[in-house]
Amino acid sequence: MYVTLALDQLIGAISAGNAVVLKPSNHALACSSVLANLIPLYMDSKAIQVIEGGPQICEKFLLHKWDKIFFTGSAQIGRIVMTAAAKHLTPVTLELGGKCPPY
Repeated sequence: MYVTLALDQLIGAISAGNAVVLKPSNHALACSSVLANLIPLYMDSKAIQVIEGGPQICEKFLLHKWDKIFFTGSAQIGRIVMTAAAKHLTPVTLELGGKCPPY
């Protein structure tokens, strides 16, 4: 599930000609590792960067201006993302609180 969440957004972004920084969930370490190891092998590293890490990495990312932020996760963290994005007037898409039916 975590892989498809990341790849769905990645495909749309690169299809539109955008560069992407992908930060997979730190709650799914195996999925994050697969993305971090395979994407650089098959995709242009100038267009797509995969960064692994926890909340400290996210805090550093949110200090910068981005053209668009897409976030999937909890409402609590979504508020933090939205507050940081508002400082730069960055458009944000939030997918909050969804649960995967099999879990």
